[in-house]
Amino acid sequence: MAETKKKGIDLPQTRGSFQVRGKVTGTLKDNFYVEKPTKTDKPWRSVSFGVEFNPGSTMYVGLNGMERDVVKFCKRDDETKKTVTKDVPWKDRFTFKEDGYRLLGVNLGVEKVKDEKGKDVNNKKTLVEYDAAKEISDHLVDDKTVFVKGRIEYGSYKDNHTTKFVPSQVSLAKDIDFDAEDFNPLADFTQTIVFMSVKPNEEKTKATVEAKIVNYDSIEDAEFVMTDMALARMFDKNLKPYTSIKVWGNISVEKDTTEVETTD
Repeated sequence: MAETKKKGIDLPQTRGSFQVRGKVTGTLKDNFYVEKPTKTDKPWRSVSFGVEFNPGSTMYVGLNGMERDVVKFCKRDDETKKTVTKDVPWKDRFTFKEDGYRLLGVNLGVEKVKDEKGKDVNNKKTLVEYDAAKEISDHLVDDKTVFVKGRIEYGSYKDNHTTKFVPSQVSLAKDIDFDAEDFNPLADFTQTIVFMSVKPNEEKTKATVEAKIVNYDSIEDAEFVMTDMALARMFDKNLKPYTSIKVWGNISVEKDTTEVETTD
């Protein structure tokens, strides 16, 4: 269950990121693209699709956004070497042009265009989430190969833990062949965690790392699986609870299945 941070306590967020390459699935589902008003009557859009990175292994990514008053553009100041931002009215997000400034949003390349030499290249765009959802829905279809990267969001709802993969980049990639001899799946993550404990299973073949994830306004429980038992023993021996560390590894997708006996 999520623990709400007490007012006045300032804890650094423990951020996570992911990257995956695979074939698009789920574009024919009803929830692939949704457009509706919010409770405050503001237009809202969402897009959700799967990326099959290994035969039978599909992870889902999702993005949503709504109209807002301003969008942010940023640039690096040459003198101070710091990033400066500028608020631009929503209606001007497509027309704002000022040297060095770049829109803060989602990097996309989901449509092919011809370059100056006549070669097919990705039509690169940076759009806010609201516009990015529509761009993705207009161009992605099942079986296209994409490369996606972004951030991992942890939450909880009615005592159920949730993990969401929110893209910051969606780009068309070279078609992959799962049957090719040199095929190597790509689906990995990095995550800063607050370590709590590590517990091996009965067979001592793998261990579960229990951790806390610090969000902006909550602290969430999370678990990670280790198959390197030597590393698990090192964690158990050397790490104290509430130690902040960065971990990384492969993303694994498991499905709960039940065998059902049927009769005529």
